[in-house]
Amino acid sequence: MRSPPVSGSWRSDGPGPPLVLIAHGSRDGRSSAVVRRIAARLDARAAFIDFDRPGPVTLMTDLADAGHRTVVAVPLLLTDAFHSRVDVPRLLAEVREKRPKLEVLAGAPVGGPELVPALVRPLPPGTDGIVLAAAGTRDPESLIQVGDMAERTGAHAGVPAGPAFAASAEPSVGAAVEKLRARGAERVAVASYFIAPGLLYERVRVAALAAGVPVAPPLGDAGELLAVVRDRYGAALGVGAGLGMAA
Repeated sequence: MRSPPVSGSWRSDGPGPPLVLIAHGSRDGRSSAVVRRIAARLDARAAFIDFDRPGPVTLMTDLADAGHRTVVAVPLLLTDAFHSRVDVPRLLAEVREKRPKLEVLAGAPVGGPELVPALVRPLPPGTDGIVLAAAGTRDPESLIQVGDMAERTGAHAGVPAGPAFAASAEPSVGAAVEKLRARGAERVAVASYFIAPGLLYERVRVAALAAGVPVAPPLGDAGELLAVVRDRYGAALGVGAGLGMAA
């Protein structure tokens, strides 16, 4: 485990509506295992846009048929790229069409500055330059979000930092490493802006090794990520952060 557990006891299927985590999905079985572990730690349910089951529509219609009148869907995604802006709303609209009596509340994606400590924590002592590696996208706003996270990560660690992408955007991991070395960094490391391992994380890992620098694992069930999910759930319900937490 990468960080201390979230304090207190929280159940999305206790006093509040069920929480459904919507992940992208992957052909890599390790990815779904991590997503299911995150869901288990939050007593939530995991659904997948692609490559795995159950799908969000099946899961939420089953919840409606089991008697639930409200569900909260939180995208287990780090940026507002295509999957967040197009796929998730489309799937939720399909659920509402199939089960019009079910109230479907949507939370925001889970990326953001709250995750910075979890990104920095696994980097080796003495790191003097950080590449924040993400999956990649053609969406300009999402690229800006990753660049902002890179700046925040570097500021948190007190070292220069820059973004890199596994696909669909530049710079590559190798180019980002060389850019930091040109600025004088001698112990560059790669922080991983991924929730779980998969094809694109593997590209980052291989590229980092080829560049001769260490690479951190994905966020997994880091306490900071669990806390963000909890906050997104509370915000979707309109009751604020910390919903369901017990001392």
